[in-house]
Amino acid sequence: MAGRLRVVDGRLKGPASITYNNPWPCPNGQWGMRIPHGVMGVVMHTMVGNLPGTITVFNNPGYQASAHFGIDQNGHIHQFGPVNGWVAWAEEAGNENWYSIEHADNGNPNNPLTDAQITASARVVEALSAFASFPLREANRTSERGYGVHYMGGAEWGGHSCPDQPPRHVRSHQRPEILRRAGAIRHDQHKPLPPPPPPPGTLVTDGTLGLAAFAASNHVQAADMLSKTAEAAANGEYVPALATYIDTVFGTDTVEMPDNLVWYYQQKSPAGEPALATWHTGQANHPQDPQPLSALATFVDTDAQSIISLTAENSPGKAFQGAEADYINGVFSRSEVLLPAGLTLRA
Repeated sequence: MAGRLRVVDGRLKGPASITYNNPWPCPNGQWGMRIPHGVMGVVMHTMVGNLPGTITVFNNPGYQASAHFGIDQNGHIHQFGPVNGWVAWAEEAGNENWYSIEHADNGNPNNPLTDAQITASARVVEALSAFASFPLREANRTSERGYGVHYMGGAEWGGHSCPDQPPRHVRSHQRPEILRRAGAIRHDQHKPLPPPPPPPGTLVTDGTLGLAAFAASNHVQAADMLSKTAEAAANGEYVPALATYIDTVFGTDTVEMPDNLVWYYQQKSPAGEPALATWHTGQANHPQDPQPLSALATFVDTDAQSIISLTAENSPGKAFQGAEADYINGVFSRSEVLLPAGLTLRA
C-alpha cells in the first residue's frame, strides 16, 4: 500500500505527487472552518472535466467555486487551499463543515475512477480523517460523519447529482474501495518498518564457509573482500565478530611471510599518542623479523586484524597491493575456520 500522507501547516505532505495552488489559497474561498470538532468529513465530487480546466475555473473569482483538492487520472493531487481553517466553496450550506475532493473524469461522470485515482483519494481521505478526527466510513446523510457525496446535501447543497450521472452511480459506489485502501494505509503505519535493503555489493555470511571459499563463491578474493569491507566500515574498523575471526585465522597460520611486504600498524609516540607506522618484512635494518603476521602483531603490541584493516585503509587506492594480497589470500585458503553467520561483507 502507498505511503501515508500527513498535514503540515495546512498542506498535505508525504511521498506522493502533490502540487499547491498559485495563488495560495485560491481566490474562491474564505476562512472559518471549525477544526477539528466542526468537521463532519470529506465530500466526493467529480469535475465533469479534467484537472487543468478545474484549476483555471477555481482560480477565476467570477465562478465562485472551489474545492480543497483535485485528483487527476494519474493520481496526481492538487491542493487548492489549506485544511486548517480555510473553507472551500464546494457544497454551499455544507462548506464550513466538510472538506472536498474533485476527481477528473474526462467530461463524463460515468467514467470510473482509475486505480491511481482510487489510491490517491484513499491517501487524501486517510490523512484528512487523521487530522480532523472523522471516521473512515461512508456518510450518506449530512448528519453522518465520514466520506460523503455531493448529492446527499440536496437543495441546500445546490441540488447536484455529483459525483454521479443519473441513473448510474459509478463513482459514489467506488467509495468502499477507497475507504478499504484508506484503512489499509492506516493499519500499515502500525507495522514495523521492513529493514532497509542492503547496499549494492553487500553479502551476509551463513556460517558454512571460510572467507576464502565465501569470497570465491562471490567471484572475488579474500583480500579484496577484506579491503572493501574495511573501506565501508566506520573508521575502517572491522566489527568485533569479524575482527575475532581474522585474529583466529592468522593466529593458527604458521607460514612465514615473504620479504618486502608493507604493513601498517599503530605504535605509541614518545608522547604516548598513537601514531601510524610501517613494517617492511625482510629488511636488514630490523633487529628482528617476527614470523608469521600474528608474531609480528605481538611484537609491535597490536593484533593481526588491526594490521589488516590499517593496511587496507592506508595502501594506495585503499586496497591491498599484489604481494600483501597474495599473502592474505594464502592464509585464508589454508584455514579451516568458518566465518560466523550474520557477518556483512563487501564484494
